[in-house]
Amino acid sequence: MTIRRRIALVSTAAVAVTVVVVSIGAFIGAQRQIMGEIDQSLHARAEIIQNVPIGVIPPGFNDVTTSRGGNVRPGRGDFDSTFYQVILSDGTTINAGVEGIVLPAPTVDEVDISEPTLRTVRVEDLSLRVVTVYHSETGSIVQMARPLTEARSTLAGFAAVLAVGGALGIAIAGGLGFLVARSALKPIDELRGSISDISASRSLTDRLDVTGADEIAELAEAFNGLLAEIEASKAEQVRLVRDAGHELRTPLTALRTNLEILQRHDVPADERAAMIDAAHFEVAELSSLVTEVVDLATDRYEEEEATDVTIGGVVAEIAERAKRRNDRDVVVEDDGSVVHAKRDAIDRAISNIVTNADKWTPRGETILVEIDSGRVTVTDSGPGFGAADVDHVFERFYRSAEARSMPGSGLGLSIVAQIVEDHGGTVFAHSRSDATGAVVGFELPESVVRTT
Repeated sequence: MTIRRRIALVSTAAVAVTVVVVSIGAFIGAQRQIMGEIDQSLHARAEIIQNVPIGVIPPGFNDVTTSRGGNVRPGRGDFDSTFYQVILSDGTTINAGVEGIVLPAPTVDEVDISEPTLRTVRVEDLSLRVVTVYHSETGSIVQMARPLTEARSTLAGFAAVLAVGGALGIAIAGGLGFLVARSALKPIDELRGSISDISASRSLTDRLDVTGADEIAELAEAFNGLLAEIEASKAEQVRLVRDAGHELRTPLTALRTNLEILQRHDVPADERAAMIDAAHFEVAELSSLVTEVVDLATDRYEEEEATDVTIGGVVAEIAERAKRRNDRDVVVEDDGSVVHAKRDAIDRAISNIVTNADKWTPRGETILVEIDSGRVTVTDSGPGFGAADVDHVFERFYRSAEARSMPGSGLGLSIVAQIVEDHGGTVFAHSRSDATGAVVGFELPESVVRTT
């Protein structure tokens, strides 16, 4: 179901409910008004009968008290007809009604000595409103009744008018609701058309025209923001592929050269072994580069669920690996911080920083890792950062002039930045102020820090 039709139906339903409620209220009000007038008339007659001497009501009494006046006998079901019946103290019933209508005798519970009582009864084909009066002087019971035929006919006609008028009003409301919905959704239709044009052209540089300050304008601005994010993401992908292709050329060229030499020339055994070792090194570099490029392009930690992670435990495992692989001592100063984060991702981030520090730290020196309320700081004793390099260390494929002669792809710290940003944190890097060496690390937001 379209939004246009949905709005029209909702508006029609709202009007229908309102019309029904108002119609029911009007009908009940009219019914109470008409029945109230009948009851008031009967009460007035009851007071007259109750306060005058009474013996037997003569047959002509019904005629002279009618609103028609004179001795004109009202019709059987006329609105102003009044039927009388007297039950004497000895049980004799005297009827003064029209055409011999006999009212049902009241029960003991329906007779109140102190005041008249009202009830609705049906006699033959007539529905009657009956007032019962106890005449204290004679001990007689007087009943007076008025027919409800015309009253109910009037109410039925009024109900028909309400039903027809309500149905007509609901139909008009439905039509107006559809027109209003079409007018209100016209800007959305135009917005949809513009988005379809952009989708068909696949031009991420196009933007929607934003006019006004309503919800449609906010939606257009949000879509423009989405386009900008997609454009930036595509640009990053293109740059990543271009940079990765550039970085892949060097090890591939070295591999191709070594293979061609080994294939075409008779190389001495020692040179052959060196060239094979170099080929293995280049293959390892290629493998590492491909792994890191895939990590950056696919964010393989996206599906990992966040759990409570003790940073000190993660760093202890990294320190053990560094000792086992490179015989490097890593000193850990841990405050016991626990963060709600993706454990493998945090492990990869700290491991990359420690690996970078291990590459620059002289043999026999130690690496210091400090943990303080979700802040991880790795300090080495290498040459530190050059002034031209410190602002670029977290960029993809960036390597300083000194690093180009060393193993690595320039992606390690950029992966750290991506992982930390995904957790809402920030990264930092600077040279030590008191001695040679570099300080690299990250800080997670207070929202993910559980305990310290």
